[in-house]
Amino acid sequence: MKSFFNKLQLILTIQCARAAELTSESLERPLELHERAALRGHILGCWSCRQFEKQIQFLHTAFAQMKRDEIASLAQGEQLDEAFKQRLKQLTRDDLSD
Repeated sequence: MKSFFNKLQLILTIQCARAAELTSESLERPLELHERAALRGHILGCWSCRQFEKQIQFLHTAFAQMKRDEIASLAQGEQLDEAFKQRLKQLTRDDLSD
């Protein structure tokens, strides 16, 4: 029964720091039902967390599209190739519009 109340407490009292953690975790694993409910409820009412969610999803998508050699080049301080820059520009237009 204590577990139920802990889950209910998360849903009712989630704060921005925990919402940010859950947003990041959602990219790595499926969230449990109570975690999804808490995050969705919080994001509905919190503009900052909505923006954070959009930004983190954009970065996840951008890095997922990068080729392994582009990531290595970026890590070494080299410039991104032009094709990737164009894909990144397309992402910003499509994915970050309200």
